[in-house]
Amino acid sequence: MGANLGTRNAGHVMNRNRIKWLLAASIYLAVSLLLLSACITMIGGPATSTSTPTTENQIAQAVFQAINQSRAENGLPPLQWDTALVNSARQHNLAMQAANTLSHQLPGEADLGARETQQGINWTFAAENIGETTDQSENGALALHQAMMNEKPPDDGHRQNILTTVGTLVGVSILIDQQHGKLWLTEDFAHV
Repeated sequence: MGANLGTRNAGHVMNRNRIKWLLAASIYLAVSLLLLSACITMIGGPATSTSTPTTENQIAQAVFQAINQSRAENGLPPLQWDTALVNSARQHNLAMQAANTLSHQLPGEADLGARETQQGINWTFAAENIGETTDQSENGALALHQAMMNEKPPDDGHRQNILTTVGTLVGVSILIDQQHGKLWLTEDFAHV
C-alpha cells in the first residue's frame, strides 16, 4: 500500500504572533512535504468493504485511542476529543479528496488557523497532521499513526504534534474515498 503523511509547520506550532513566520515556513513545509511524501511507503492493498460514516467514525476513534496511548507511553496526559476540530478535519479531508491531493492548504481553502476558527475554536495553539493510504481499513489508519510515531528528529513533526505539551484538544477525521482508492486522515490539534 502507498502511504503519505504531512505535518503542519513541520512540527512547529501556529499562534497568532507567528503569522509572518508562517509564510516563510510555508516554503520550507512544501519542500519537507514533498520529501516526506516521497519517502514513506507501506506494503498492503486497498480494503474491499464499502465506506459508511459509522466505519469512518470507528476508525477515527481507533486513531484517537492510539494517539492517547502513545501519549501515555511518553508520560503525557490524554488529549480531549473535540467535535469542532473533527468538523475542521472533516472539511479538510473533503477538500483533499476533491483535489485528490495531500496538502495542508489547497487553492481557495482557508489555512489551518482560519479553518479551526470557522468551527468556533478560539485557539492559542493549532497544529495538524495529514496522511493518505491505499489501505482503506482501520489497519491502514493505524499504520499511518505508527509511521508518524516512528519519525526521528529532526524530521519528526507528526510525532511532535501527537506528543504536544501545549495542545489539549484533538479532532480526528477519516474519509474513505472509493473514487480514488484512498483513506484520508486529518488530525487537528488545538489549545484554547
